[in-house]
Amino acid sequence: MNQHLAKATFSLLGACALLMTPQVRAQGMPEISPAIKKMLGGLPIAGIKDDVQTMVGALKNSSCGGGLKGCYMAKSGPLQLYFFTSNTAQQTFLLVLNQRMGMPPLLKPNVQKILGGTAISDPIISISTADFDLDAAKMPPDLRKVLKDSYFNAPGLSFASGVQMTAQASMGPIMQANMFKLGVLVKQMVIRAGVVMPIPTDLVGGAGMGVGLAGAMKDGDTMKQAGAKAMEPGAFVELALDPSARTWMTLPAMTTTDMTFFIDNELTFGYKANTRFPGVDKEILLQFQTPLDPAGAMDLLDFSFRMATPKTFTLEDAARIAIGMQMPPEMPPGQAKASLERYGGGFIGKIKDIAKPLLTAVKPLSVFQLRNPSPPLTPYRVGDPGKPFPTTDAPFNVLVLGPAADGGPLLHVAGDAHILGQTMGSMDLTIGKAGFHGTAEENIAVKLGPLGKVRIKMLAVADIGARQQNVSLVGNLAGQKLALVLSGDSLAVELSASCINPFEIKTRVTITPTLDIADIMEGQGGASVDPSKLQNCIGKDLEKALNKVANEYKSMEGFGAKNATAALKQIDDTARQAEKAATDAYNQTKNAARKSASTVSNGASHAFNDAGNAFKGIGKKKKHKKGPDPRFAASVFDWDYYYDNYPDVVKAGVDLPTHWQEHGFREGRQGAPEFSARFYRDRYLDVQQRCSATDYDCVLKHWLDEGIEEGRQGSAKVSIASYLQRYSDLQNAFGKDNFPDALDHWMNSGEGEGRDPAPATSVTGPIYGAQLLGGDGGGAWSDVTQCAGQHVTGFRLKWGDQVGAVQFQYGANGWAPMQGNGNGDWRSTVTLAAGETITRVDYRSGDRVDALTFISNKGRRFGPYGGGGGSPGTYQASAGQVLGCVAGRAGKQIDRLMFSSTGPR
Repeated sequence: MNQHLAKATFSLLGACALLMTPQVRAQGMPEISPAIKKMLGGLPIAGIKDDVQTMVGALKNSSCGGGLKGCYMAKSGPLQLYFFTSNTAQQTFLLVLNQRMGMPPLLKPNVQKILGGTAISDPIISISTADFDLDAAKMPPDLRKVLKDSYFNAPGLSFASGVQMTAQASMGPIMQANMFKLGVLVKQMVIRAGVVMPIPTDLVGGAGMGVGLAGAMKDGDTMKQAGAKAMEPGAFVELALDPSARTWMTLPAMTTTDMTFFIDNELTFGYKANTRFPGVDKEILLQFQTPLDPAGAMDLLDFSFRMATPKTFTLEDAARIAIGMQMPPEMPPGQAKASLERYGGGFIGKIKDIAKPLLTAVKPLSVFQLRNPSPPLTPYRVGDPGKPFPTTDAPFNVLVLGPAADGGPLLHVAGDAHILGQTMGSMDLTIGKAGFHGTAEENIAVKLGPLGKVRIKMLAVADIGARQQNVSLVGNLAGQKLALVLSGDSLAVELSASCINPFEIKTRVTITPTLDIADIMEGQGGASVDPSKLQNCIGKDLEKALNKVANEYKSMEGFGAKNATAALKQIDDTARQAEKAATDAYNQTKNAARKSASTVSNGASHAFNDAGNAFKGIGKKKKHKKGPDPRFAASVFDWDYYYDNYPDVVKAGVDLPTHWQEHGFREGRQGAPEFSARFYRDRYLDVQQRCSATDYDCVLKHWLDEGIEEGRQGSAKVSIASYLQRYSDLQNAFGKDNFPDALDHWMNSGEGEGRDPAPATSVTGPIYGAQLLGGDGGGAWSDVTQCAGQHVTGFRLKWGDQVGAVQFQYGANGWAPMQGNGNGDWRSTVTLAAGETITRVDYRSGDRVDALTFISNKGRRFGPYGGGGGSPGTYQASAGQVLGCVAGRAGKQIDRLMFSSTGPR
């Protein structure tokens, strides 16, 4: 028989201190343990004490099957005594009584009352020093016949350490009534009852067992309290049906094999079995238990089922089990029926309300697998030691808990989810008053049309109530919802379109056990949709979506590339028309304002005119000069620019030149495309050294007096140096470094021609700009052609009180032409070492260049060359830059030099 399920503390078969008379031992038989002798002699079976004593002395070798050694047997009338041993530490007595008797008063009174009226026959009593399994094939023939005739031809017996009784039993009325309520009508069963306890094998330990042991056991005391050395005895009663019998139960609806009932001292009643529920083609290990009241009736307020499913188990199986948990309509009224009706008509809360919806959803639920992480290795078989009922919680992954549980009564399943061919992590399923509900969530890899293989987090939901059923998997990828909805016998797949991905997938397939999401999606190319029909797909987002349809999705069915191209054209035409209308309206208003402003006569308008400034489109060209008020220089204030960029001033209705003169310039506003005082100061370190942060007059003076001629960048969006470098026709017309004339060209012609004045580099500063020194005499010259992007690597000078002539060398490009007085020899020629560059020039200058000193990146100083006239100054190359192309003016002397770096101006 199997090991006991519930540890109870009722007693059975107490042993007394009767010492047996020494007997002659069979040849080769070890000495019988004194503790075994004491317990064997104290068996409370009337009329057998002397016979047992005699039989111990009459034990003889017996033939055992399967090569088992150490088998002894004796017979006396209806008694058979068997002794199995290998040594004094492992000894087992079996006493077989071929007779019928009432249930001995072996149990605690409350349990004895429940089992009242139970009769037993052909009992087998075991006393063993150790747990002992005995296969039928290894038994002596007489014992094997007992199993065949009286114990359902069981494949073997299992004995626990201690005292144990096994017998056929005819159940009393209370136990029969409880089994009848569950639908079990079998009266004849096998009862197994015993006390599991270690039996001392030494004489000292054995001597500790006294006559009080039987009474202590009967009263439920532990063996330790009774004086033995046992630490944790356990008592049990099990009632087994014929293992081969298939029993139909009605509460719940299922068939069972190997059914074993049990009861314990606390009046916990239940059973364990292999079960099959209607519609579930899987064998499930199941254990049920519930308390009994003192009269022996089940109240079903604190019941529980534990089930161990095989590895493969589906939500359809769970649904059918839940349906089987209903209370049968034909169940007669009683306390148990009243308890279940109170909670909705079954072992699961309100199960009747969702039974029909569950049946309509079994096909969708069949593809939701809930795999048992630790499935049972073998089925349970009564009496087979090799196939015991599990003794740990690991295999049990289904629980049904009664009303006393939180949220009960309910069914709960846990396992590894495998849905439509995809591993979906773990899932917890509950079925109860809130309905049928289980979820799992996992990232899975699927092909989504033109997006190819992507990972998308999918939420699997099985949610079934009386009014609503939802079995689906839903995920979202960049606004696209992928929904797989299972209903009836089909699976509907829909991938919604989004403005980012304007295509959709729609298909429907029949549900089969092998259906796989990946396989379904692999064959779906999708169809493009009209993005204008999608919510919030407007403006630039709509244009992007249409471009995708016209290009990336051009081979797709659906809305189509041709329609997308036509829609784009329509958008473009509409936008152009709207833009033109808005521009025309704006220009009309602006032109009117410009004409009105050109007729104003006030201080600001006079300054505007005196600076050579002009309104665009009114017939005059701008002249770049400072005028009495430099704030109105043509590159500093442009009426159209101010109108376009400061709508607050326009809205205020004030005269724009007046606002610029009195407020705008001081506020740091930008008055023209070419110049911003705030930008100019932030860009140039040397300007920052000369002008404070709010001294915009100082900054403006530098721009007009030096910056324009040096080709400096006056604003973020306009660089005249880049403008001149960009257009060869301008270089041919003005020279490669004639920045003032290039600026005039831009203001009067280039802007209207749509030429590009943008800076050629993104560097915004802070940097050191180009540097002018000297006066306006002589003729202009420039090394820019010879320099061609190189830097100064050598120089020659002639000088006296002033610098008379210069010549510069530019790397591999060689020496540029000499500039200045050609008479006399060079007084100094310097060729820099490899890797050496000029990073600073100190100078003195007035109307001419009076003296020069060159400083290299190595810290060497060359000079001064010249006299002490003029004022001192310094040119500093920006960090990471060196002295580049040199330009200037010269006649008999060097009148002017302009130093610039290899980086941006």
